[in-house]
Amino acid sequence: MNPSASLATVGATFLDASIEIIPFFLLAIFLGALIEEFVSEKTIARFLTGTSPGTMVLASTVGAVLPLCTCGMVPLAVALRRRGSDLKHTFAFLTAGAAVSVPVLLLTWKVLGGWWAIVRFITSVIFGLVVGYASTRVLRGVAGRSAQPPAKPVDLTPIGGKNVVVSGSGTVPTAMTTATRSHPVKVVRRFWGQVKEFGPWVLVSLVLAAMVDGLVPRHWVHVLYGQKAVTGSLLAALTGVPFYFCSGAELPLVHELLAKGMGTGPAASMMLAVPIVNILTFGVVVKWLGAKGAIAYLAACAVAAMAIGSVMGMVPT
Repeated sequence: MNPSASLATVGATFLDASIEIIPFFLLAIFLGALIEEFVSEKTIARFLTGTSPGTMVLASTVGAVLPLCTCGMVPLAVALRRRGSDLKHTFAFLTAGAAVSVPVLLLTWKVLGGWWAIVRFITSVIFGLVVGYASTRVLRGVAGRSAQPPAKPVDLTPIGGKNVVVSGSGTVPTAMTTATRSHPVKVVRRFWGQVKEFGPWVLVSLVLAAMVDGLVPRHWVHVLYGQKAVTGSLLAALTGVPFYFCSGAELPLVHELLAKGMGTGPAASMMLAVPIVNILTFGVVVKWLGAKGAIAYLAACAVAAMAIGSVMGMVPT
């Protein structure tokens, strides 16, 4: 492929991915701003904290049905975490949501059939639970960082003819409550703050993903998978690392590989992991968790997908 054709391919991939991802990314940030402003810490504490397996299943299931891509799920998970959700509930919600959604389930049904749609939903909820519980150990070192709100500029709010400092944390003296901004203004400020925090990383990651996706031949992955072996499931889980597959975009590749004899285990691993174990997700999550935390989280996702795929490979079909 000549350089001009390669550049055109990269540009087209970047444009297609941007059109697909950015609207959902902005929607998720807006929803996150609404959560931070209107959802009480008491509500978060009731449903997204504690040791009850029921709340973990709820967090993972809710994440699995939301119609958001990985880059949309991350800001939403950040908002929940900053509002009081604990580590395991936050990452169960994020991981299951990155793996699947209702539109993706419908697409899976169309491309692979109803059996695979059911398998995908169940394994995605389990995927969220496994990574959620693992996060209490894997991400223990970034627990405090992951709950910190972004730094906000100091406001000088005129009160009684004087400029009074209002802290970025949003806590203001009682005497100043009459001067606080309305809820819509606060939501807009939170929204814009998260756009500035995550937006550049999304754009950079989109460029990198488009370059790799356009320049690295995809047929290389076709010879890497075993049928039901653990190795095949692990390699399938790592397929998305050099590419970017938004959840559902991997289905044509999975369909082709299944037609060539790919086992159910590697296929399940691929569908679980590739929407989240990739350079685009790393570029967004690193801003939240730091490089070590992002690597640890994606490694936990890859191992969990491999384990679930290995078990799936033992199930007769």
